[in-house]
Amino acid sequence: SQWGLRPLPLVDSYAGFIFGSVYPKAPSLTDYLGDPTFYLHLVAKKKAGGLEGMGGPHRWVMSANWKKGA
Repeated sequence: SQWGLRPLPLVDSYAGFIFGSVYPKAPSLTDYLGDPTFYLHLVAKKKAGGLEGMGGPHRWVMSANWKKGA
């Protein structure tokens, strides 16, 4: 518990996504997200059951300087 996550003063959800803010005076979630909530709603409600995870992560191994891609 000494090194656990600190509690968030603001937690809200939209279309199944959970958002949290460490700033207690932050605007409401819908005000902060603004017009793009339309697109978030389209993506999240595409299927009747909501979003579904598909498979594991994709990984690639290559010889490269990671700083050039960052």
